[in-house]
Amino acid sequence: MTKRLFLTLLLLTTTLLGSMAQSQSRSFRQVARQMPTEWYASAEALAAADSVVKYQFPSGGWAKNHNWHLKAEGNKLQERQEVWKAINSPEGIGSTIDNNATTQEMMLLAKVYGATGKKKYRESFVRGFDYLIAAQYDNGGWPQFYPSRPPTSDGKPYYSDHITFNDNAMLNVMLVLRDIRDNKVPYDKLKLSDKQRQQAKTAFDKGVECILNTQIRKDGKLTVWCQQHDEVTLLPAHARKYELPSFTGTNETPALLDLLMDLPNPDERIVAAVSGAVEWLKAHALKDMALESFTNKEGKRDRRLVHRFGAPLIWARFYDLETEEPYVCDRDGVKQPALEYIGYERRNGYSWYSSNPQQVIKRYEKWMKTLKKE
Repeated sequence: MTKRLFLTLLLLTTTLLGSMAQSQSRSFRQVARQMPTEWYASAEALAAADSVVKYQFPSGGWAKNHNWHLKAEGNKLQERQEVWKAINSPEGIGSTIDNNATTQEMMLLAKVYGATGKKKYRESFVRGFDYLIAAQYDNGGWPQFYPSRPPTSDGKPYYSDHITFNDNAMLNVMLVLRDIRDNKVPYDKLKLSDKQRQQAKTAFDKGVECILNTQIRKDGKLTVWCQQHDEVTLLPAHARKYELPSFTGTNETPALLDLLMDLPNPDERIVAAVSGAVEWLKAHALKDMALESFTNKEGKRDRRLVHRFGAPLIWARFYDLETEEPYVCDRDGVKQPALEYIGYERRNGYSWYSSNPQQVIKRYEKWMKTLKKE
């Protein structure tokens, strides 16, 4: 063995061992997406993939907020025991696309299969794929949970039946389906059939149609979206107590706009949808305002919105559907005009303001120039 080859192998080994150690301090989302390619053939990666296969629901999806790569000890063992009970219950309810669930398990399985060629990982991935296809509504939207959770104690259906843009749940599904359609890494190694890739294309296209059909119109003009929309009427819908039907300005709308601007050869309907949303965002930016952290009278770190001349533009997460004024909300479901009117927990435990739309507005300007050249 030459000295150069020895040093190369030593470097690769050191890198892999370091990655393995680092994975234990990372979230499952990071492990599914960000580890070096060679890590996905490691014993640690296979152990994570085995947990993913084991805890897959009969429906084909997975529960949310589980770090499958970590050892099942203490609280984590108890959490997995609860998942196991749900999997083996008659209802088998718990599969979701919330908080990156299901899509990130599928990503890990695809990478581990690509590195090992082990059949069971591909089979589990395909069950996950079939789950995403089955969960889609005829109108193109995806609910947060599928199958539906049982009705609440007062007999009402859960808000998780709504078409869910919140936290990019539906968007994450569409991005995976788009990459499967286009046979992109890491899904290319799975060698999915033409039929499956066509299913992915059809589902993605229906998703785009749903996005266009749920865009809120105000006085005849296209605006933005709500975090969730009724699965039947497509109108803005209520979720948690503090997530009221509203215009949403900070997270979901910019992400949906990025998806629409990624579409090749956009037609007039796509251009109108994007333009309408961007113009609404421009008109509803909060000028000379900043979100400030401070220490309150109780000695706790707190947040408040303050006037600050020349501050970068920010947007509120929620705007009233009638007045279009920004608001915040506590767990009592009552709209309030400012952070100081809601409790400490919600004031600091939720993302109420963001500058996210600024980037999508900049992209829009370039996108429109490109379209004009074409």
